[in-house]
Amino acid sequence: MENWLIWLLAIIISLGVLGFTLRKPPVITDEPVNWDKLWNDTSVFGPTVLTAEQLDSYARTRNPNTPALGQYYVKWGKYYGIRGDVVYAQSIHETGFFKYGGDVVPEQNNFAGIGTTGGGVKGHFFKTPEEGVIAQFQHVWAYSTTDPLPSYPELVDPRYHLVKRGVAPTWPDFDGKWAVPGKGYGQRVLNYWKEMVRYHKLYDPYAKN
Repeated sequence: MENWLIWLLAIIISLGVLGFTLRKPPVITDEPVNWDKLWNDTSVFGPTVLTAEQLDSYARTRNPNTPALGQYYVKWGKYYGIRGDVVYAQSIHETGFFKYGGDVVPEQNNFAGIGTTGGGVKGHFFKTPEEGVIAQFQHVWAYSTTDPLPSYPELVDPRYHLVKRGVAPTWPDFDGKWAVPGKGYGQRVLNYWKEMVRYHKLYDPYAKN
């Protein structure tokens, strides 16, 4: 092969790798947790501190048939830089500890009521549980930042472009947006996260002397 062609291919490959890297969000590293700060932090973006096992085991205290979804919330939370354990808490709130009982059914793999508007409207169906989790993170991303969505994985949230971008950088900002009227919606999600933290005895400000 001609040398110039080899160099051209090398440049194309390098630019492709660089482009993917630039579109990929920063991964939150496993740094020591500042619990005093995190406990009252309402930000959407931040560290995922609970493990997959801790997420699933907490949910199973209220529903023994809870599916093993924690791994996806930890994986994609760290990938997107979003607090994946809080997004899991959102799913607990939306599905009633994965018992459902409303318009959405388990087979939809829709853990956040995406597209559900009430009155029997079931909302969207996703092919797999992981795809449903990815769609949820992408929907949270749409609300929380005006940054472009990473090019990988592909967009699976069917309502991504219907969201007014960047209006909810904190969980309380979701009030009246994710759910209508939704008063106290974001704080209820955060309260579930705090319950999980206290259940696993990771931190409890009320136990201090």
